[in-house]
Amino acid sequence: MFKYLTAYTIYTSCISGLMLDEGKENACPHCESGSFVKKGKKYSCIKGVWVQRYKCNECGRKFSRRLKRIEKPEPFVYQSKPVPSQDWPAYTEAQKSEKLLLMSTLREMLDYLEIKEHARVGRPSVDFKDMAFSIILKTYTGLSSRRLASDLEIAKQQGFINKVYDFTVLMDYMRDSRMQRIFEELYKLAALSVKPIESDFAVDSSGFSTSQFGRWFDHKWGKEVERREWVKAHIMVGTITNAITSIEITEGTAADSPRYEKLVKDTAKGFNVKEVSADKAYLSRKNLEVTVNLNAVPLIPFKENSVGRARGSAVWKKMYNYFQNHKQEFMERYHKRSNVESTFNMMKQKFGSTLKTKTFQGQKNELLAMAVCHNICVIIQEYHENNIERGLPTEALENGRRMIF
Repeated sequence: MFKYLTAYTIYTSCISGLMLDEGKENACPHCESGSFVKKGKKYSCIKGVWVQRYKCNECGRKFSRRLKRIEKPEPFVYQSKPVPSQDWPAYTEAQKSEKLLLMSTLREMLDYLEIKEHARVGRPSVDFKDMAFSIILKTYTGLSSRRLASDLEIAKQQGFINKVYDFTVLMDYMRDSRMQRIFEELYKLAALSVKPIESDFAVDSSGFSTSQFGRWFDHKWGKEVERREWVKAHIMVGTITNAITSIEITEGTAADSPRYEKLVKDTAKGFNVKEVSADKAYLSRKNLEVTVNLNAVPLIPFKENSVGRARGSAVWKKMYNYFQNHKQEFMERYHKRSNVESTFNMMKQKFGSTLKTKTFQGQKNELLAMAVCHNICVIIQEYHENNIERGLPTEALENGRRMIF
């Protein structure tokens, strides 16, 4: 019985391609697997002979020759670079004067906007510039709408606002969809100040919890479970200053990859985009093509099961080869993506990670107000460290006032 078992083993080894020829180990030239079968012969016009064809059992590809197995290289280990030191004197000066400079910069940006609402029947609307100032100051200080009244009185005495509205009116406009358009213009206007020094960008998303809870019945354990509802902020930031150049707010279960295109295109409207870094969640042929069409380099690492087949996308194959053959250089450039993680940490540490409003529109307005505060704080920091202009950017002044509504 052992003789027949040995003969059967040799037979199956020959069929699967595991048999060694003249002491050499053979492998698939595509995936380096040693498991393949014969798939007939093909006539070679160049050599004038019939060539044996094989099919790999692992990747399913066909090939005409067997190559010697290549030894796998050692696992790649990224060699990190030293982190530059912080300019602590400039940081101290920026923190000491941040609140006052934030209010003056915000008022200057609001004066640049031209807000005209269509006439309507009923009670007259508030001054949207004063309301936007009040909501952003509330977000910056983290105070309740009632306790904010004293800060607003001081702001009125300094000439930043004309009227202090009741806390109930403030919360009503916190949920107003018209405030969203104002906040979107403000964070973009603030980001233009860093345009001369930003050309590389990074994208990612992070969740912000809310004060609401969702309930459902867990059939497996037979008990009620509570979980806190949350929303997700998808942002693109500059990798030098961490300024937010584009943001989209969705429900917490929304996927990341479909938001990539809008974030990149919105950033390209105001910036010269050269590189975009993103994690594996954004890896797709479409996202690579969108980035290349904007004359930028997409730095998105490939997954372990990714292959270099183009499938109609030449940039996919090109970036795959670059990722495989120049990993240290790729990761050095891709490592700029850590700045978007730092941006989320800055926002949550300074303004909190829990949203106080209960409606989705209010939560969007609250997150956009955070983005405005963050960008103005970035301007103040860069003003002390790199001497950039703190007021309205030159490009905004050249384009004239921006009409809202």
